Amino acid sequence: MTAASSIASKPSLLGECVVYLGVLNYFFTVDESTPIVSKIGTEIGRLQLCITPYVTAVQVPAHLEGEFVPYTRTDVDSPEEQIHEFMDRSVQYRVQLSELSHLTPQRFSHVSVRYTFFRETSTQTPRFHVDSDGDSVPLDLEFRHVVDVSDALVKYVTGSNLSIEAWLQNARLIMPYDSLVMASRDVDALWQELEMENEYRNVEVSRLLKKSMAVGGNTKKAKTSSTRRAASAHTTTHSPTRNNNKPSKDEESFSLPKMLNRLAVEQRGVRKKAAIALETQFLNDAEQQAAQSAATDAFVEMAKPLFKRFNDPVEKVREVCIRLTTKCIAEEEDLLRYLPYLMPAITKRINSQYGYDEENQVFSRDQFLHDAFKRGRVYVAENQVTHIKPDEPSEEIRLLLLGLVDAVLQNAFERRASSILHAYIFDVLLVLISGVRDDFHEVNIASCRILASISNHMVSVMKHFSVATVRTLMPLLLHRLARVRVAAVETIRALVTCPNVEKCKGSGTEAIVDLIGHRDENVIPVASFYTTEVRLNYFAKLDQDRNPMVRRAFFAMISDWMVNLPDRYDHESRLLPYLLSAVSDEDPEISGDALKTLEILGERYEREHGEEVIEIKQYGVDGKNPMYNYRAPLPEPFVAGRPSLGTRLFVRGRARRFLNPILRELANWQDSTRAHAVRLLKCVLVYCEETITVDVHLLVNTLLRTWGGDHDLLPELRQCADLTGRFAAPRTYLPLILSRIRGDSDVVVPLAATMGGGASAASQEAMALQVLHCFLQGSLDKMVLPHVPDILDAIALPSILDLESSAVKLALGQVLLHLTKLLESKCTIRLLLSTS
Repeated sequence: MTAASSIASKPSLLGECVVYLGVLNYFFTVDESTPIVSKIGTEIGRLQLCITPYVTAVQVPAHLEGEFVPYTRTDVDSPEEQIHEFMDRSVQYRVQLSELSHLTPQRFSHVSVRYTFFRETSTQTPRFHVDSDGDSVPLDLEFRHVVDVSDALVKYVTGSNLSIEAWLQNARLIMPYDSLVMASRDVDALWQELEMENEYRNVEVSRLLKKSMAVGGNTKKAKTSSTRRAASAHTTTHSPTRNNNKPSKDEESFSLPKMLNRLAVEQRGVRKKAAIALETQFLNDAEQQAAQSAATDAFVEMAKPLFKRFNDPVEKVREVCIRLTTKCIAEEEDLLRYLPYLMPAITKRINSQYGYDEENQVFSRDQFLHDAFKRGRVYVAENQVTHIKPDEPSEEIRLLLLGLVDAVLQNAFERRASSILHAYIFDVLLVLISGVRDDFHEVNIASCRILASISNHMVSVMKHFSVATVRTLMPLLLHRLARVRVAAVETIRALVTCPNVEKCKGSGTEAIVDLIGHRDENVIPVASFYTTEVRLNYFAKLDQDRNPMVRRAFFAMISDWMVNLPDRYDHESRLLPYLLSAVSDEDPEISGDALKTLEILGERYEREHGEEVIEIKQYGVDGKNPMYNYRAPLPEPFVAGRPSLGTRLFVRGRARRFLNPILRELANWQDSTRAHAVRLLKCVLVYCEETITVDVHLLVNTLLRTWGGDHDLLPELRQCADLTGRFAAPRTYLPLILSRIRGDSDVVVPLAATMGGGASAASQEAMALQVLHCFLQGSLDKMVLPHVPDILDAIALPSILDLESSAVKLALGQVLLHLTKLLESKCTIRLLLSTS
């Protein structure tokens, strides 16, 4: 039969369009095509809408009271401002729906729109006809909603959504009578076909379909396959027509309002696609100049939506928003309009856990433990406190956030507008302190660079935090990466020299004591009675760093402080050892720079102590003492000759303070420390010259203890003994050495105790003879000659001559050979004088 009957079908949900309402002024001049998204996240079409806020008129004639006027203010953004602006007034939202477009071609051609606004019930519009291309007739719908302002409104306008649903209204389907007989069994297959054509997948319906089709048997499977093939043919037939008339989704033009609206929807996939579209449009390297100009022009519209996405759970969205903001903010001329919104967004995402203790000048992460410590509790180191993970899990995003902070600061500094940052600088410092303690090394480097920049451009602010910041940076001086150590050194250099004009000092010089681990001997912290206390000399670690780049940065910092610090006189004796260590460094460039710095210090000393220098020069006593050997060539790096008078006087006045620590380090258990100490001792001897006489007893005992400990250091020790012999009279050092050779009990027993009793008598005699030989080589012959009998009496004792040790015999032979040459040259001179 050919009779036909009709079957009415129920409406089905195509998708939902969610519009983030936000603050009122976000809707100004916004007429956008908003995506309609199905339940599985697929975009199935667009809805053209426009939302315009109106408010009740104020201060108008009586006949206009209660009328609504367009809302035009752009500076009301926070909830507090909105309460003050709209309290006791009414706000009217006018929602205009223009057109449905780009819908997937439907088997049924009528669609209705159902929307929910604020707390109002859902409302459904009449059905609209949709053509074969998926476009509807013009809707021309406008809905007006009046809301009385209250606290609920503030919550509504800052966090609610406008939900608009698109429903498919199925027309009547005409079916042949013979097919109607089987309709009851084929309903499930037909419904599946319809859903496939509409690109809609309902999980519950699919589950039921699978169950019913499994019961239906092979017949249902065959018919389902045929219907699928028919649907495929139907789609293929209509696809070219649509492609010819409408552009595809990939080819559509970029719409900034649409993308910004998509950034605020709930679906992660939609937000991510919007972020990628923004990245392609504004962050394309191929068209850098054009993209830069376009981004700068559109930043006024993009700024606040981008700031809101800093806390987005999708990393790609956060990355694009931060990069785009950084690019635009670096060129922005009016920073003040964005800072009240940008800085809270940054600080909220970083969420620094640190606080500042102004009394003790430290940044502390655990405020509870710090307050307990101030009340008398035993100090708990930060590395023993539970590690707090940052709110931003991505290391790259944390680095981008610091880059954004740097862009804001550099923009303000270049325009000489740093004063606009005063309200936010403390929050910026807390963010940077978190970056200094971050686990990612690139974040450490970026934080150090920004802190140095703030120290150079915002002196009036940074001088109050310099000491605390330096103390926070100290752990980075021991970082495993050389680049991080260099960045920390350069930042500490800038912070310490940050001027405090009122006190005529560097604002961070108080931290120098912490950097060198110094503590006065008569000062004991109360906490030391309850727990162990470890004070670390960070400068000693940097001084012996294996990387030349780190040492170069460190010694440049010391040179800068010695020359330019306003209160340098308070710290010269603490810093001079490290400058002398630079003179003896293995790197020729470092050594040359240190020598130049010492020459500058010497010239300044001559200017400041002119009377003393003029008196020495006028009397001509410098280098003219007949007791000392000034003319012998000096070792490296003093091959150019004696240092200037001012330099020698500058070093001599401060050397005795650190000479004893240097001598103690010669017996250190670490080879690198001993090598560094012997090189530093050599420099001290060159600069001090004859003033070293007062410490000869210490030098002799130290050389005797350390002479045979390390054969690699023996050449350096020989040079030190030779220099001591040059600038010390034989009558000063011979009694000390000869008493050791003779075996006097008051000398041998204490020396053996200091050496731990590890050396035999023969080895001790050999070392004493070797030290004596080096001293004699450095002294002038005319000063040694009167003491030759005493020397021969000491070495001719049977206790020495009877020793079978080859080392003793070799050392004894060297001493006798030197004395023989001395006597021969003296006899030759007398013979020549008598014959003449």
